[in-house]
Amino acid sequence: MSVKTLLCRDGRDTGLRLMAIIFAAFLLLTVVAIVFPTSVINVIVTLAVMPIVGLAALRRLNDANKSIKLAMICVIPVLAFGILTYFMAPLGASAGVFLFGLACGGYLAFLPPRNIINYVQGYNGPNMAPVSNIGSVYHRQEPVMKGQAMPVQATPESTFSAVELTDNDVNFSTSSELYSGETQSNQTIDDVLPQAGIEQDNTALDADAAIDEQYTSSFSTASVRNNQPLYVDQDALQSGSITELAKSWLNVAKLHQQKLILIGKITALILAICLVVYLVFALVNVFSSDETEQAAHLDGISHQQQAGTREMVKLPDGFWLALEGEILIVRWLGDSGAAQNMWRLATATGDKTCANLEFNDGSRYRPITVDLLNDGASEARFTPLDKDAIVNDVALRGSFKLCGYEFNLKGSQATLMQNPQFEMILSQ
Repeated sequence: MSVKTLLCRDGRDTGLRLMAIIFAAFLLLTVVAIVFPTSVINVIVTLAVMPIVGLAALRRLNDANKSIKLAMICVIPVLAFGILTYFMAPLGASAGVFLFGLACGGYLAFLPPRNIINYVQGYNGPNMAPVSNIGSVYHRQEPVMKGQAMPVQATPESTFSAVELTDNDVNFSTSSELYSGETQSNQTIDDVLPQAGIEQDNTALDADAAIDEQYTSSFSTASVRNNQPLYVDQDALQSGSITELAKSWLNVAKLHQQKLILIGKITALILAICLVVYLVFALVNVFSSDETEQAAHLDGISHQQQAGTREMVKLPDGFWLALEGEILIVRWLGDSGAAQNMWRLATATGDKTCANLEFNDGSRYRPITVDLLNDGASEARFTPLDKDAIVNDVALRGSFKLCGYEFNLKGSQATLMQNPQFEMILSQ
């Protein structure tokens, strides 16, 4: 395959040649990405491969007599694949772009040609190498001089030998006067040579026309043969011959060629749509997973910080009192469901039973917020202004109600006195 045929714009390509060029481009980019990861060589190779793929698609569209704007559907996947390999994208995204590029190339490859012509290695154009039939012999006719024909010779090349004049070709006069005989001989030669040159030129033109006619007839014969059904030996087919079975399948494919091309186009379109959807979901999952991991990491750090600064005491009735700095927290188990906010004092929205912590003596305290956490526990937070009063009431009162639950406070004072932080509050 000549490099000139890859960079030709005016030629025509078959669908198989286009698919081979696209596959080779993706394969080259993959090898370069493996050998030179995240290197400027990836960019250089991508920029070098793109025009080759674009020109191949352009020649395929010329062969199918379609708009050259469709060539971009083969160039864009190559550019996207080069970018993904440069940034070391996930394998799923790169594979999706690779399959999408092959699907786009397959769509152009299935386009029928506008007419049947001769291809050399899938290419037809100004840079096509001439094809010569080995062993072919062309006959030429030698020029005729003075009504006497030269011997006919057969040569494997379309070249003619120079005309040679012998004593048999020119008759000289045998007059008694030598001078007049020489003059007559010279005149005879001068008259014959121009005529021989003209006849030689005409013979050369006739030979060239015969050669052209032979090429044309051979091309048309090859085209007719390609369209004729293959002979199938029925006896061999019944005996299970794989060759005859393949011939029968080829005959069926030739009979339904247009339908198969249409089915191929529809399949390529559906495959391309599926690959685009897969690629979009893959990219979304990549970015969403990164955000989720980052959020989980931040939440883990936050919980670690809270666990490190929180002072917690479990009371006998199964609830906890915790201190986070100056914030008092009442924690209990019993609610189920997804993590959510149950009450917020700033907006006075949520479960109204969580609006007040009420002791059995009638004293009430409003929580800032009540939340159901991921671990299934509920926590009510109170302001620093109510912290000391709530701790003393928990130690001295009999019970309290919050969010529909009633907690018994028997033995809570002794438990709180065992913790230095709460003992300090109770001692004030």
